[in-house]
Amino acid sequence: MDEIDFQILEILKENSRKPWKEIGESIHMTGQAVGNRIRRMEEDGVIEQYTIAVNELKLGKSIQAFITAFLKSNHHLEFQKYVKGNPDIKEVHRISGEGCYIITASISNQFDLNKTLDDILKYANYRVNISIGKIK
Repeated sequence: MDEIDFQILEILKENSRKPWKEIGESIHMTGQAVGNRIRRMEEDGVIEQYTIAVNELKLGKSIQAFITAFLKSNHHLEFQKYVKGNPDIKEVHRISGEGCYIITASISNQFDLNKTLDDILKYANYRVNISIGKIK
């Protein structure tokens, strides 16, 4: 990995569909050279996947909740199965420090948030923070 690879990664983070030729023009390389570098980063596991950013608000998911879960027992596998199966839960990280997991959820309304929290309560106590505005 060199500085050019990091520049390519930054461009791909902004728009992973940007053509190699356009990436090359912005970093003074040919599209073919950019493609070779991207393929190498894919093969080396630096680039794991390509994805999209979805505006959850436009999908009716008006509540963005950050939930810290404090498991009541050592039944982590059951809890992990639940969060993986809940479509409102977008990310789950096992954490160190205060709590066992941090959960990011995009939820349509207060009723659905309460349902999700009741479900989590079967496995863990929790603390909830609601986003009031995204900065970055």
